[in-house]
Amino acid sequence: MRKRMMLAAVTALGLVGALTATYIAAADPARPQGGELDTAALEDRLGDFADLTDGSVLVEIRDGDDTWSEAVGPRSLDQDAHPARPGDRVRIGSITKSMVAAIVLQLDGEGALDLDDPIDRYLPGLLPYDQQPTVRQLLGHTAGLPEWVNIAYPGLAEGDLTRLREDYRTHYEPEELVAIAVQEPLLFDPGTDWSYSNTGYVVLGLLIEERTGHSLRHELQARVFAPADLDHTYFPREDTSGIPGPHSVPYITTGDPGEPYFDATDMSNMQLGASGGVVSTVGDVNDFYDALTDGTLLSEEQLSEATEFVETGTGFAYGLGLGAIRPGCPDDPDELFLGHVGDGMGHQTQTFHSFDGERQITLSWNIDDKHGYTDPAAFGQALSGLLTAGLCGGTDA
Repeated sequence: MRKRMMLAAVTALGLVGALTATYIAAADPARPQGGELDTAALEDRLGDFADLTDGSVLVEIRDGDDTWSEAVGPRSLDQDAHPARPGDRVRIGSITKSMVAAIVLQLDGEGALDLDDPIDRYLPGLLPYDQQPTVRQLLGHTAGLPEWVNIAYPGLAEGDLTRLREDYRTHYEPEELVAIAVQEPLLFDPGTDWSYSNTGYVVLGLLIEERTGHSLRHELQARVFAPADLDHTYFPREDTSGIPGPHSVPYITTGDPGEPYFDATDMSNMQLGASGGVVSTVGDVNDFYDALTDGTLLSEEQLSEATEFVETGTGFAYGLGLGAIRPGCPDDPDELFLGHVGDGMGHQTQTFHSFDGERQITLSWNIDDKHGYTDPAAFGQALSGLLTAGLCGGTDA
């Protein structure tokens, strides 16, 4: 990979995903002054976090040439379950958006599209609105598109799994997901506000297919997975469910003492699609953002454009398929780390990286706790401790 590029300074407050918050507190770095990873301290932070979940936790942290990876807990909640491994596959959810955004930026650089064109120039008639959002607005969640997940699964964010249990195996074509969303009017005039939208990335997946003449699966493999050497990452084939290969089982809490967890393994992969369907490992996710920051996938100008973060009014900022957090590292309290979080219908994944690509953390756990089985404050504090331990380095980091 080519020499890393220095990026222009940007400002941001933090990042959350569709249903998952990132908690950042004062840093408690687990590194000696020299940049080397303090694995004993990292083990402690991981233990604190893993103690608050009944499932598995996978993590990989990098500092330059040093890498520490670990897994705690069982792959499933079955009594005879095998222990989790760091290389187990997980649905990375909305981290997929960073990959889709990279392809759209590549196509813009090739002249196959223009980020500031209205989407109906390429996909006429898909969105039945007088005001058509631009490609850039879709990438940055400023398009105002309604959220298809909220319409198809009302109450899911609050832990009501009624509709999910009925329909989670249903295969929808991308156009059908868009059609669910556009039953509702635009949330706001495109470009005037911000609202996280899986629907927007479903549209972007269709855009990629229209501009290239190939499936999104083909383009992800050719433009992202292969050049970034993501050997354990794939975008599932159409009309499939489940997670082939060794993986942790994704669970969602139910609030029912008689059946406290719902196994979401057989979720239709087409429902996750361009907004969250990639299956990967914590190591491969780190490799992806490594390739994103060193020039392998995007030029310096393209990455700079993707990291022009804007305030969202929700306590965090967002660019084009990327967000940033500021964990308050002692050596540089204003330092930003780019990345994303992902809700893979059970799997919860968070990934953040220094702009020079030297410091990286990706962690994933397999229980989406929507009912407060674990005290949210304690969980957030333990998560913050692990994130800051992984990201905040010594003076030479």
